[in-house]
Amino acid sequence: MISAMVGDLTKVEGVEYICNAANGIGPMGGGVAAAIRRAGGRVIEEEAIRVCQAQDPQPGDLYVTGAGSLPFRGVIHLVTMKQPAGATSYEIVRSCLERLVAHCREHGIKKVALPALGTGVGRLDKARVARLFREVLAPVEDVEFVVVDIDESFIRMVDSY
Repeated sequence: MISAMVGDLTKVEGVEYICNAANGIGPMGGGVAAAIRRAGGRVIEEEAIRVCQAQDPQPGDLYVTGAGSLPFRGVIHLVTMKQPAGATSYEIVRSCLERLVAHCREHGIKKVALPALGTGVGRLDKARVARLFREVLAPVEDVEFVVVDIDESFIRMVDSY
C-alpha cells in the first residue's frame, strides 16, 4: 500500500518509523538527513556514524538508528550513496525500496514514511523515481508506505502512477 502527501517527514503522524535518504558513512549534513538531525537531535547522527563504522553499509543497503527526540520507534536509513552528496542510481533506489519492504516484513513494521529517494543531491529524475516507488511499494499489502515530500510535483507523480 502506498500513499503520498506533501509535508515535513519529521512531523508525520501515525507511522512507526521514518526513512532517511542516507549515505553509507553516517553524517547527516544536507537535505532530508539534515532535517531529521535538526528535528530529532545530533544523537541520531552520532549513532548513524557509529553504526556505519561497525557495519560499513553499501549503496542499496539500510541500517536503523534510534529517533532521538522524534516520536518514532526509529529511523531507517536507506543508503542511496556511499559518500555524502555522492552518486546514486535508479538501481540503488530500487534496492533500497526492496530492502525496506523486506525489513518491514521481517520486523513486523506496519506503517513507515519515506522521502523522495535520490531526487535531491542524487539528481535522479523525479518521474522515474515516482514510478519506481509505485512499482515496488504499491503491490505490498501488509505494510503501508507513506511518501512524504515538500515537492508537490513529486507527490502528484507518486499519486498518478
